[in-house]
Amino acid sequence: MQPLNEDELSDRELDAILQEWKAPPAPAGLRASIFPASKPWWQSMWSASIRIPLPAAITVAMALAVVAWQWILPAAPPANVHELQPVAVLRPVIIRSGK
Repeated sequence: MQPLNEDELSDRELDAILQEWKAPPAPAGLRASIFPASKPWWQSMWSASIRIPLPAAITVAMALAVVAWQWILPAAPPANVHELQPVAVLRPVIIRSGK
């Protein structure tokens, strides 16, 4: 063991000094930087933003467009399979382009 120097304190002396020690006060801006001032709910409601990825937004927009398209256009009448008949006479028509 090394001999104690005159400037080193014993454990009892350190304990006595520790009991007398007072912590310095916290800086004035510390609380404001950790806990920002809260706004009333009606102000924070309008400033809130919703962030969604672009592919998700495009998918939702396309789905809404398809739903609106199906809702606006009238539905085609259902075809009755039993009423279908084969073609009796086939008469092809040749359409020539030109003058």
